[in-house]
Amino acid sequence: MSTRIDYGQLAAKLDYTALDKKLEQLGQREPPRKRKTAVDALEPLRERLLALHNKGWSSSQLVEELKAVGVPVSPARMRDFLNLWSGYVNGVAKTRARRRPQSTNANDKLPTAPPPVGRAKGAPGDGQPGFKFTGH
Repeated sequence: MSTRIDYGQLAAKLDYTALDKKLEQLGQREPPRKRKTAVDALEPLRERLLALHNKGWSSSQLVEELKAVGVPVSPARMRDFLNLWSGYVNGVAKTRARRRPQSTNANDKLPTAPPPVGRAKGAPGDGQPGFKFTGH
């Protein structure tokens, strides 16, 4: 088992002014990024990839071309990037056009299914067992 930490002793030993100064310095700079993601690596190519995709290149075709030059990315991730990137114009999300309901005439309505035909369970005189209450 691990030993328990006595936070009372730790608090007595801490130099809070030095710790506060260190945290202040950390707050003024960007946190270190240990690794880049695929979207970070492809960000400089964003506009060109979007242009090719808009021209008709599929995400799978773009992935094959990228793999040929040593950029391993899956088609699913490429689709995610393209959707992410195409949804934003200059950092602002596009608004989607809403569909307007089509006006329907009385003649355009689809026929509805007839209501189901059946008996209620345990209805009087139907020969079905069940609870039957009488007014006595």
